[in-house]
Amino acid sequence: MRHSVRLAVAAALAACLTGGLMAVSADRAAAAGSKLTDDFNGDGYRDLAIGMPSKTSSGKQHAGAVLVTFGSAHGLTGKHVYITQNSADVPGTPGYQDYFGSSLASGDMNRDGYADLLVGSEGDASGNGSVTVLWGGTSPFASALTLPSGPTYPGRLFGSDIAVGDFTGDSRPDIAVSGQTSLRLYSGTFTRTKAPAGYDVYGPDSTSGGHLAAGDFTGDGKDELAVVQQKTTVVYGQEPGTTDADSFTARTRLAGGDRVAAGDLNGDGRDDLVVALSDPRLNPNGLADPSNGSGYVTVRYGDPRLSGGLAPSGRVYHQNTAGVPGADEKDDQFGAAMSIADVNGDHRADLAIGIPYESLGRATRGGDVLVLRGSAGGLTTTGAARYSQDTTGVPGSAEFNDVFGSQVRLADYNRDGKADLVVSAPGENEDDGAVWQLRGTSGGLGTSGVTVYGPKDYGVSSGAGIGERLLG
Repeated sequence: MRHSVRLAVAAALAACLTGGLMAVSADRAAAAGSKLTDDFNGDGYRDLAIGMPSKTSSGKQHAGAVLVTFGSAHGLTGKHVYITQNSADVPGTPGYQDYFGSSLASGDMNRDGYADLLVGSEGDASGNGSVTVLWGGTSPFASALTLPSGPTYPGRLFGSDIAVGDFTGDSRPDIAVSGQTSLRLYSGTFTRTKAPAGYDVYGPDSTSGGHLAAGDFTGDGKDELAVVQQKTTVVYGQEPGTTDADSFTARTRLAGGDRVAAGDLNGDGRDDLVVALSDPRLNPNGLADPSNGSGYVTVRYGDPRLSGGLAPSGRVYHQNTAGVPGADEKDDQFGAAMSIADVNGDHRADLAIGIPYESLGRATRGGDVLVLRGSAGGLTTTGAARYSQDTTGVPGSAEFNDVFGSQVRLADYNRDGKADLVVSAPGENEDDGAVWQLRGTSGGLGTSGVTVYGPKDYGVSSGAGIGERLLG
């Protein structure tokens, strides 16, 4: 399967929602919503979007699909909405290798109090790509629109990744979309029927596309955008003293990688940046590899004194770092997925790192997840913990090519003030795929009451590859 593809329900949702979008009228803003950036139905609980970009839809291989499962007082449940390009009110039609769901992001784009879902389809229109905005509301996803994509050409892969942030400092969310060789910014007023035209952002390198993360690294109230490529990570931001979108330019360059995440690891009010190089042998960034081909992450802390808010050097972590359980082994894919949020409620974010190709006994590529805690001094290996299907309390067992840890997502789904961990294994049961939920506690992630959801729970066919992508 395509492992490397680019992550209390409201009263109206009394029944499991399958087979398409809800047949309801457009939302009339009857409720204010919760204003959480991933609460699509406005009930006060965060929700999760799960991408299945390799799924067959309407007989078209790799057309793709998305599941949205809703948070509740008990965390995520099996209640869900299933979305394809054949769903009512979703623009377009399923096509061969569209990869609908290849990227996912969310934010309240039209500022009505409900989070909206952005879905990338990087192969749409013979590889040009597209991004669909599905509008949230008391009955979410009843309407949608496609972002204007600008120049079109085969192989552009527009929608490879998406990030939402306030890049211009006007208190409105903006959208950044990358393609294979492009970066496009949408800033301005969004409505349910119209989006800003957007414009291409040109970087210092010959290509501008890559994996994206938004974060306020300088602490000035405006988000910067980190764009990671194999050789270079470029941090874009607003030029000092300006507010117009045209002044959004490259502020600094850092070492490259293949994944990126942002969050406040030391609790100082500024976001920090983690760049992973999960496959140093296949995608070398030109620097010495401290991990012996296993993969490593580099952490840089936000600093208002620096252009772009981040220093060129950072702290490196891999499986041979003191205090990190495990050992460096070639092709473990350490850092293939990352997520940052506060697991134990101490107001400092923690870092979850997916290691999907980790072998556990005879289970080659069984996969596991490492969680490192944040502290006042930054990320620490004290209390580091690893989780797999062989961990006591986690349902299942590690098997060949499960690739548990392919995607990870930290978010507080039960509204108890502590982030829960969702882990995907798209290779589970011969590419059926599944997702696990471990709940956050004051002592870290708990392994009692762990839940797992697969094809039967979501009403999808076998071989769906559930969890190829999670909302990032």
